[in-house]
Amino acid sequence: MAVIVLCLMFAPVFVTYVFGNSENIDINSKILLIEKTIEAQGIEIAGLKGTVKNQQIEINRLNEMVTNLHEMNHIGAFQTNEINLESKNGSEEDLHSINSPDDATGYIGIDDNHDNTNKESRERRLLTANVPVQPSSVAFYAKLSTSEQNIGMHHPIVFDHVTLNVGNGYNKHSGAFTAPKSGIYVFTSLLFPSRGGNMAVNIFKNSEAIAQIFTEAGTDTFSGTTPVAVIDMNVGDIVFVRTSSIFQPHGDVNSNVNQKSSFAGWKIADL
Repeated sequence: MAVIVLCLMFAPVFVTYVFGNSENIDINSKILLIEKTIEAQGIEIAGLKGTVKNQQIEINRLNEMVTNLHEMNHIGAFQTNEINLESKNGSEEDLHSINSPDDATGYIGIDDNHDNTNKESRERRLLTANVPVQPSSVAFYAKLSTSEQNIGMHHPIVFDHVTLNVGNGYNKHSGAFTAPKSGIYVFTSLLFPSRGGNMAVNIFKNSEAIAQIFTEAGTDTFSGTTPVAVIDMNVGDIVFVRTSSIFQPHGDVNSNVNQKSSFAGWKIADL
């Protein structure tokens, strides 16, 4: 009888212990599940950030294309007025009074049998009318205003100080050039690693590496490396400079009063 009473006394304790352990196991399982869920969401958020960044680059590219098309249409309208102007009758005195495309609208101008004097007058007027560069001319040159420090893999180098941007194809905020015209282009970049530094850097056309270099500087010397690429470009193609995705760079990309890392490109022929 005493044994039975003793068992009955300890039975609640045993049941409580069993249920307590079971409850702890359930909590631990839930915590692990929550941790895995948070980790998966972090990966998904990182992917969405990359997608947003790529979409912003595409939006900037499309905005630049729209701007370039507006400029080209303006130039085309001006050139059309010049042709119409030359095909009509008028005097040289009237010709000198025209200083802009708006002045040329509806104007009755030059005789078909104009002489060399009238020709020279038209040329002088064109030179002083602030006519933009021909739309077929494209070129840019940009430099790093300061050194890029401790760059990593897959790192785009943004050359933010623009000294030339004919055709408005280069974006100093993204470091990317968007072709406003189809043609054959030359691209080059000059890079100076810091002392003891080394890095692999590529010039990309869209997602394709078109020029690859490895540059290295000694602890007591400086050196620069210049990749060059000659490629065909269609309207909207993008070119930019980025570090390698498979080699970890060491050091900085130097750009100071004695060394200026830079990026340049220009169109040499139409397609």
